[in-house]
Amino acid sequence: MRFRQRKKVNNKMVTPVEHVSIPHDLPEFFKIFHPEICYPQLRIPPAFIKFFNGDIPSICVLEDLAARTWKVVVEKNDSDFFFMESWPDFVLYNNLEYGDFLTFSYAGNSKFYVKIYGKNGCLKEDVTALKEPELLPLVEEKARGKSIVAEPADQTDNGSGDMASSVTSFEIVIKASHLNRARLNFPAPFGNCYLKRKKRPLMATLRTDSGSWTIVPQYYDRLELREGMQKFIDDNALRVNDVCRFKLIDDEKLILKVRIKRQPK
Repeated sequence: MRFRQRKKVNNKMVTPVEHVSIPHDLPEFFKIFHPEICYPQLRIPPAFIKFFNGDIPSICVLEDLAARTWKVVVEKNDSDFFFMESWPDFVLYNNLEYGDFLTFSYAGNSKFYVKIYGKNGCLKEDVTALKEPELLPLVEEKARGKSIVAEPADQTDNGSGDMASSVTSFEIVIKASHLNRARLNFPAPFGNCYLKRKKRPLMATLRTDSGSWTIVPQYYDRLELREGMQKFIDDNALRVNDVCRFKLIDDEKLILKVRIKRQPK
């Protein structure tokens, strides 16, 4: 059964989207999303394999509550089975973040229904349906018993885990040092997840609605975008306190979509 509904998010009306009603008696498993464990592959719990009744599919279909589907390749590694090819597409499209809670309900015939909950315990809104999407706030996390908000990207934690950063998107508030030095430091969690690996991209691509720029990443104590940044800054007329929101849209080629929120003059 499917139905359509309309709701408000951040005082904006979400366009009607199709929602899926999931039967309550389906076998299911859950995952708490952690980029170092759940990306770029996802392990199917060994205890869940019995529900395939001895016929483990080579391809599974994941369907979300908006009836969107992804065909994900299932591969065996040692004695475990994993969602492999196309699983990163699911992660990137749904902008999964550290601490998101996912349930996978198996309907048979190689099909899973997937529900995604944010760290606030509520179903994540269908942000792709917003007519006029706004910049999302930086990720909040409970740490050491206190409520904290992640600092702008150049001030985030060094990777100890005390502060959380989105796996696929983040914000940088432009400072005078960025403009003077023509470089940007990316958050440590982002760099650790995507760039500190054996096969690292030699180039990064930044895209806006008006153009595309090739940038050379540099690896020091942190990931930096240096060569090519001056042209990006000049072409987009960046000023102090402008906010750049970066969203990873291609993991392998390191392509990031950039949306710029201008500081009023």
